Amino acid sequence: MKITLISAKIVPEFHRQIGSELEAFLQYLAIAAYFEKAALPRLAAYFSRQAEEERGHAMRFLQLLVDNDAEVVIPSIPAPEGEFRDAEHAVTLSLERELRVTEEIHSLLRLARQENDFTSEAFLHWFVKEQLEEVSSVDQLLKMIQRAGNQRLLLVEDFLARPHPTNLAKGEEGEGG
Repeated sequence: MKITLISAKIVPEFHRQIGSELEAFLQYLAIAAYFEKAALPRLAAYFSRQAEEERGHAMRFLQLLVDNDAEVVIPSIPAPEGEFRDAEHAVTLSLERELRVTEEIHSLLRLARQENDFTSEAFLHWFVKEQLEEVSSVDQLLKMIQRAGNQRLLLVEDFLARPHPTNLAKGEEGEGG
């Protein structure tokens, strides 16, 4: 007997979200590589961590489907953008991506509510909070890069090395702090 606690209508939407999270994973790897090549190791590490978080998000959706004996489909995803004019362009792309994922999560939550799918709704609440943290973190980083300018990115590197509430909330102690 097949037992599932999630709506049949939300399953294909979760498949799409797995693809969206994996697309973000690849985009953040590309941004991390850009910063590595620019000899900005802390910015590279920041985006490597972001990439791993996005992979983890995809895995959460996948596990929910498995736990509910639902079909699992991993969609094709486009190649990430790999060329960036400068650091601001790379981080702006990241912020745009986070805002898009936030809207996707909100749409999933609306669908779960329409379907009276309490399991999916409870599951998605974690993502609502996570997206708030991610948008805030990337927005702060973008503002710092805009203030510092591309000629003073080492100041941003220094900031990322210090312990601050955004890093501490994720269990990091900062390097060199």
